[in-house]
Amino acid sequence: MTSHDEAVAAVGQVLRYLEERNGVRFDPEVLENTPTRWIAFLETATQGMRAKEPTAVQFELTDGGTVQLSDVVFHSLCEHHLLPFFGTASVEYRPRGFVVGISALVHIVEHHARRLQLQERMTRDIAYAIAVATGSDEVKVKIDAEHLCMSMRGVAKPGVRVTTQACASGVSPIDRDENQ
Repeated sequence: MTSHDEAVAAVGQVLRYLEERNGVRFDPEVLENTPTRWIAFLETATQGMRAKEPTAVQFELTDGGTVQLSDVVFHSLCEHHLLPFFGTASVEYRPRGFVVGISALVHIVEHHARRLQLQERMTRDIAYAIAVATGSDEVKVKIDAEHLCMSMRGVAKPGVRVTTQACASGVSPIDRDENQ
C-alpha cells in the first residue's frame, strides 16, 4: 500500500517533471509544500469513497405531497481526468409514511460527490440512496454541472453544462435494511 509520504513524493516528482519539460524553475516553496496540499485536497475530495452512507432521521407523516430540495451545490472529481466538475443537484421524493430530515438529503448528495466520479453514476447513486433512506417509490434526481475537463482542455468550451437525471423506485424494506 502506498503511504501518504510516498504519494506526496510522487506529486513532487510530477512537479519536477513539469519544471524540466517546460524549462522553468518553480519557487522552492511550491516544490516543498504544494505536493502536501494537493494530496490533502485529494483526500478531502474523495472522502466519500471510504465513508459510510449517511443515515437519516425519520419523522412520521401520513399525508403529504412531494419533498423537493433544489440547488444543492456540490463539487466532485472526474475520474477520467482528475479535474473538478461542479454544479447543483435537485432531489425530489414522495414520502411513504414518514419524511427524513432534509439535511440528510444534502449529506447524501455530498457523500456521493466526494468521490472520483462520473456525473451519470453519481446521479443514479444519489437517487438510489435517497430511495433507500426514504423508502419512497418515487425519487427523482437532477444534476446540472460544468466539467473543467471540457472547460480547460479537450473542446475548451467554458460554460457548457451537463444535465443528468435519474429516478429510483420500488426499493423494498429488505433493500433499505441491508443498505443502512
